[in-house]
Amino acid sequence: MSHLEERKEKVCLNCNADLYGRYCHVCGQENLEPKETVWHLVNHFFQDITHFDGKFFSTVKYLLTRPGFLSKEYMQGKRASYLNPIRMYVFTSAIFFVVLFTMTNADKIMRLDEKSDKEIGLGIKDWEKQKTKLLNDLKNKNNKSSAEITDSINLLDKKIAAVKKVYGDTTTRKFDEKDIALAMLRANMDSLKAAGAPGNIANKVDDVLARRDSSKTGNDHENLFALTLDKYKSPEAYDSAEKRLPENARDGWMTKIFKRKLISISNEVNKDKRGYFEHFREKFLHSFPKILFISLPFFALILKLVYVRRKQYYYTSHGIFTIHVYCAIFILMLIIILSSQLQDLIAWRWVQVVLSLLNLAVGLYMLIYLYKAMRKFYGQGRFKTFTKYIIVNFLALIVNVLLLALFILISAISV
Repeated sequence: MSHLEERKEKVCLNCNADLYGRYCHVCGQENLEPKETVWHLVNHFFQDITHFDGKFFSTVKYLLTRPGFLSKEYMQGKRASYLNPIRMYVFTSAIFFVVLFTMTNADKIMRLDEKSDKEIGLGIKDWEKQKTKLLNDLKNKNNKSSAEITDSINLLDKKIAAVKKVYGDTTTRKFDEKDIALAMLRANMDSLKAAGAPGNIANKVDDVLARRDSSKTGNDHENLFALTLDKYKSPEAYDSAEKRLPENARDGWMTKIFKRKLISISNEVNKDKRGYFEHFREKFLHSFPKILFISLPFFALILKLVYVRRKQYYYTSHGIFTIHVYCAIFILMLIIILSSQLQDLIAWRWVQVVLSLLNLAVGLYMLIYLYKAMRKFYGQGRFKTFTKYIIVNFLALIVNVLLLALFILISAISV
């Protein structure tokens, strides 16, 4: 039973049936005051997170086809017929990010350089796929002779073994032909030494590998975030230099913490730049759900400020509206992702044209969805709604850029 106050009126807000108790005998909705506090929304979250029912599909229909309708219905007290907004957000966001991270290549989402796929080369995953295909060919005796297929499989095994020995069990790193040749040379160094190769050849190969990594990931100097840290080789060296300075010339405690962390990061980058930025990319990409979740109350606050003169709308009213908008955007983006995946799988020209048009239509609908939702929910004229739509988007962009910068910094220092 909810802790909200029971309404004195004995008419169901959801279906208008006459009531004879706390619950409607027709639809089952509890006869409560429709105004909610933030605490009640949080309470709903924990109560509803583990529940799901068939209302989801009818709710999605109204969410996509009638922007702002569900929010208006919710604020009028008509809630039993639709999925709770908190439950809706949890479910749709979870599905969206699961699909995004499993069906979309991380290299396509966030690429750390501007090289083409051909220039970047191939990685362990690519070679394992090639090996699987060759094993199937060997089994079915397709095209090539068995000897040629076996030689190709052996070469792939050598590439995989060499790369794992030199770079570790990386799954995202790509290697061109020179990288592979150097990795195979370094991996077989013991055999070369036994055959009479000079003893210092391993150091020379390591230097070449380090220079290649450095040239592919950025500059060779140790500047990070526009701060020159070349003279400090370790946090301990920085602490020692600070102790030699007069009290009034030393950095503050916050600056010390920041610089010590940057020096540590700089050392990690210099050791293995590719590895560092791979881990950074993974951490940052998986921070997107947190960024969107944190941005939600800020977006509701922006709406509260823009509609400050509309006293009938409480902060929770704007929060419910924001949740519905976010859910709709998640679903529309999910449609685009799935459609793009189908384009990659289906080679028929007419299907690709249809899917491209679908993506274009969904993308355009996403642009006007918030405007249509604001007009329906807040009930103002077209010009006034459009003006506020521009203001809301501008302020939301600023908030999201700040959150993005914050999470980039957190991702960088937490690798």
